[in-house]
Amino acid sequence: MSRLPTSWLIELTKRMRRLPVTIGRPERLCVYLGGRWLAVCLVKGGFRPVVRIKAILPSATPGRDGNHTVAATLTALTEWLRVHPLRGSIEWVVGIDYVRYLLLPWDERLANRSFCHALAAALFAQQCSGDDAPFSAFQLRLAPLLFGQPRVAALIPVEIVNELTEFALRHRCRTRRITPTLGVVWNRFFSLMKNEAGVLALVEGPRLMRVGYDHGHVTSLSVEPFSGERTARIQQSVTRFFPARDMTAPASGELALSCLVPEDDVRFAYALCGVF
Repeated sequence: MSRLPTSWLIELTKRMRRLPVTIGRPERLCVYLGGRWLAVCLVKGGFRPVVRIKAILPSATPGRDGNHTVAATLTALTEWLRVHPLRGSIEWVVGIDYVRYLLLPWDERLANRSFCHALAAALFAQQCSGDDAPFSAFQLRLAPLLFGQPRVAALIPVEIVNELTEFALRHRCRTRRITPTLGVVWNRFFSLMKNEAGVLALVEGPRLMRVGYDHGHVTSLSVEPFSGERTARIQQSVTRFFPARDMTAPASGELALSCLVPEDDVRFAYALCGVF
């Protein structure tokens, strides 16, 4: 058997030395995509994750029409990654500015994806008639089906899914997930909501989503304007509130994450929801 080249053996030794570190301390970037900004958290570790860096990145420049597009927002992330290079995966949490939510009423045919697609298209035409984008411009995401219960449908623009996926590829990263905010919060705190009935309020900037639920089943969905002045009054009419105004000392009914400290921006809660 011929001898292996010395240079190849040296490189193999270097890779083997790095292997335990790579396996033991996986790295991922958790990104919450808002309307004009990103909440970015660099997390290391799998079983015992640790947040190494947190940053709020404003949109770099508006698009040609004057709006802050996803592409413009990702430009800011590109600049950030030049200073904080990443070797790992990216988890995207997509905010309410980009996602449309529908509640498909119970029907035995909800197990059929084609039926769900047709029903969602009909509801979209009724409830989102003022939307600039047609139904075909969205990717349909369906919550798990529960017999006798409505089924939640989330619509994420196909263009955004493609942009986020391509962004990760350009930076030699893997896209671990692209999930709407409702999905990450619901999954994270499901153990609480499956044992009670009430209303979950999700605050995202100037908008609030009310999610009615009954022992783990979503019963209603609505979106309304929000301002900080209304927080106290709204909390009186809901059961659960996310994110908590004070992550270290949440009030009754507020949902908090243990990884955040008092001076942290509450937007980090969406980026890290599901990690902690």
